[in-house]
Amino acid sequence: MPLNKEIITRVVIGIILFILFVKVVGPVILELLKKKIPGSYNPDNDIDSMIRRQKERLRAQYGLVERTDMPGRIESLESESTVVTKPATKEIENIYKEAKWGGGDFAKSIQAEITRNYSYTLAETKVHAFVLLSEKRNYLRFLSAENQKSNDAIKHYLSLVMLMLILIEEIRNREFNVLDRVAKKCKIKTSEMALAIQLKILFAISSKKPIKEEKLFEAAPTLHQYAEDTMKDALEIILKKEANLWAKGHSVFFEEMALFLNYADLMSPYPKFQSKTDTETAHLVLQTNSDMEMEDIKKAYKKLAMAKHPDKLGQMKLPKLLESKAAAKFNSIQEAFDIINKTGKK
Repeated sequence: MPLNKEIITRVVIGIILFILFVKVVGPVILELLKKKIPGSYNPDNDIDSMIRRQKERLRAQYGLVERTDMPGRIESLESESTVVTKPATKEIENIYKEAKWGGGDFAKSIQAEITRNYSYTLAETKVHAFVLLSEKRNYLRFLSAENQKSNDAIKHYLSLVMLMLILIEEIRNREFNVLDRVAKKCKIKTSEMALAIQLKILFAISSKKPIKEEKLFEAAPTLHQYAEDTMKDALEIILKKEANLWAKGHSVFFEEMALFLNYADLMSPYPKFQSKTDTETAHLVLQTNSDMEMEDIKKAYKKLAMAKHPDKLGQMKLPKLLESKAAAKFNSIQEAFDIINKTGKK
């Protein structure tokens, strides 16, 4: 069957137009796409450029210079053109020498510290970038001279700083991952851990600028409302106070969190009863279940009621807003037991 000349002409014209499109318009679209793709190459994010900029930060921070006559040898130098906030220790110099994208034994030790304590493995590049961020923001200035000479102290401290930064970011984004693991380690609800971290941050903010009490003790995460600079300032207030405690290890961090965990427990509300026969919610409040004997439910109720009794909580000298929340929680415990006691276990 002979081909129609008109069809052949259209096919040839189509092919020519397609080739012209690929040759002329294609490169323009490709360049636009490259700019939109995260991590695509450009002179500003080339890995060699990253390494160079990271080292420049350290050089500006500590006045570290590499001797041209002895490559690889790093020295601390203070001159008129270099502002040195604190003399570099050998440990800091070693961190500087390891400053290559994705490498360094020190970054690996922090990575192992997080993994060991929270069963959460961070990418080594992320840990290394954090170490460089810590140098840039000069977090080590909060450590004593003695702790700055100890790799273990620096490791414990920076791993906790990194943990805190991750937790703050998760609360701000309301996407809990590491926070969930930390909560499990403390054997508390993830929501309570989020509130405890938030309170710690907000108390630090309130030391610089007043925050209304009702805003301070909200039962939902609100850190997303604050600017990054405010978060940075709050963290530095905390570090100034607790840096050398954190240098001792992770257990000290949770000891320091004890007060805020108590506050968070009071702030976290119990679920509301749907009716006067809502035994399902009543069991949730008492942390019991319908399979338990009534005697065991009574024991659970008494233990919880004693722990949450207003007279006992009064000894903590709570803010007035928390006193009212504590009283409301105690009333919920009492109501939960009354429901189960009247309607039976089921």
